Amino acid sequence: MKKFTLKFLLIFNLFCNLLLANQLSDVNNKIISLNSQLTIIKEQNASTNDEISILENEKNSLIKSLPALITSSNDFNQTHINSYIRALNEELKRYQANSTHFIQTQISLASANLDKIYYWSLSQISQAFKDYSKTPDEAIIDAITQIQISNYQELKSISQDPNSQNIANELTTLEIKRQTYSEILNYLKDNSELFDSNFVLTSLNLQNIINKINMAVNLQSKSINIGKITIISLVCIFFILLPRVASLLLYRILIAILSRSRNANNELKEQFVAAIKLPVVIFFIIYALNLSLIIAYYPSTISIEMKNYFDIAYSMVIAWFVIGVLDGYGIIILSKIAQKSGRKEVVNLIIKVLYFIVIIITILVILSKIGFDISTIIASLGIGGLAVALATKDIIANFFASILLLFDSSFSQGDWIVCGGIEGTVVEIGLRKTTIRTFDNALVFVPNSKIMSESIKNWNRRKIGRQIKMQVGLSYTTSKQSIQNCINDIRNMLLNHEGIAKSGIDSALNSNDARIKYRQNMVSVDDLDGYKSNLFVVLDEFGDNSINILIYCFSKSVIWGEYLATKEDVMLKIIEIIERYDDASFAFPSRSLYIESIPEIQIHKGEKSV
Repeated sequence: MKKFTLKFLLIFNLFCNLLLANQLSDVNNKIISLNSQLTIIKEQNASTNDEISILENEKNSLIKSLPALITSSNDFNQTHINSYIRALNEELKRYQANSTHFIQTQISLASANLDKIYYWSLSQISQAFKDYSKTPDEAIIDAITQIQISNYQELKSISQDPNSQNIANELTTLEIKRQTYSEILNYLKDNSELFDSNFVLTSLNLQNIINKINMAVNLQSKSINIGKITIISLVCIFFILLPRVASLLLYRILIAILSRSRNANNELKEQFVAAIKLPVVIFFIIYALNLSLIIAYYPSTISIEMKNYFDIAYSMVIAWFVIGVLDGYGIIILSKIAQKSGRKEVVNLIIKVLYFIVIIITILVILSKIGFDISTIIASLGIGGLAVALATKDIIANFFASILLLFDSSFSQGDWIVCGGIEGTVVEIGLRKTTIRTFDNALVFVPNSKIMSESIKNWNRRKIGRQIKMQVGLSYTTSKQSIQNCINDIRNMLLNHEGIAKSGIDSALNSNDARIKYRQNMVSVDDLDGYKSNLFVVLDEFGDNSINILIYCFSKSVIWGEYLATKEDVMLKIIEIIERYDDASFAFPSRSLYIESIPEIQIHKGEKSV
């Protein structure tokens, strides 16, 4: 019950303080008071983590309210503080050195000097914001340095006297003030972008426009600002009409940068504009809301939470836009590169890597805006790297296997391969798996690590030469001369056939690449590049039913349809050659039965022979 009562009082105190702390000095004093409470609680260990968390949240809420108070304040007590410092210096002259009153006055003087440094830096921030200039980071850093080097060693040594408890308490309060001011200034330095002037507001001289509209309307109401409402309405209307024009403009810019041709495909233009239109629309809606809030709060600033929310939204929409550009126009540009290089899978991997990079950068930006320390996250990857590697070893193995496949160049997208009992056409080489379309139209997904461990037969890695091998069986009634004539005629037919590769003609050495001639002494260039031109027509064997002629050659084309047409034409011409000779004929499977002796059969009188 006691803990519950304490928590209730802390929460109630937070609510009351937020209502009462409207002035800049009140907020500063309240933050100092909260730091004093936290110091006492932590030293006495008299509170739980939940109660400390309540006080920390209250302090953070007050610190976050400071930017708006700084930009809306006109008086930073500089005159009062300077007068107070002069009075303290005069008062010091009346006291004996190292007396209690002398030390207490010195502590008050040190506290006043801290106030002077602190409020001077706040006045510089406010003045820079109102003058539409860059936030004076140097002034903030200089103030932080001056505050941090104030250690009051002489006063601390005097406070060690057992009879000077009051002085020790005052020094503790002074140290808490020093730490509080340092904490606030560091927060302002880390979030200095809150004070950066908006370009649109600067160019339009917003305050004068608002005042003129309010004077023209002459509405006597403090709660309604017609000038701001009018400008916000115009901003919203403008950004609602802008996205379509912006999409077309972005398309024209990309065409001018990336395309050599001035004649753009209308269908391509429509697809591109459709791909980026929605993210562009949402981006301008978010920007319109952001600008409207800036105008509504002007001349004050929006809160850091609002700014972080908008930054997160911007990051997500920009990532969406980049992915849309890659899908809409980037793929077309990269596909042209793929046509020139012949390595479609490399382009495919580049696109996926770009997607991955965009998503990772977006996630890191979002985490940083939420409040995570990105450097800590990256550093923790080294500690958790081993656990992650063990948990994702298969994924990592497949990823590196995909990279090795690309560099190894064993096959490309569109190749006909046989690997591990799987035969088909390579559809896509991904980061984890390779997709293969089999000839019965099934889609097979094979892990890249498995492909790397299997032997690969690539039917597409041949430029000239697809094997034609057959046996022509002639009957045993065919004469020797006819067999010889058939062999010679078939050989001549193949040598003169336009679709059959010829030795010495269809060779890698006859290509235009001069480097091949120098490589022939190091490697068989025909076998390396995929040239086959062997041609044999010979009497092969005496079969059970036929005398077999072996025909072994290669078609010039390796394309399956053209290969089949060439093979068909060769077979028809072989039939014509065999039909030229009267005693030559194709053998067919048969079996001859020879009877050594036939027993005599006696036919009795009256019986009929069958």
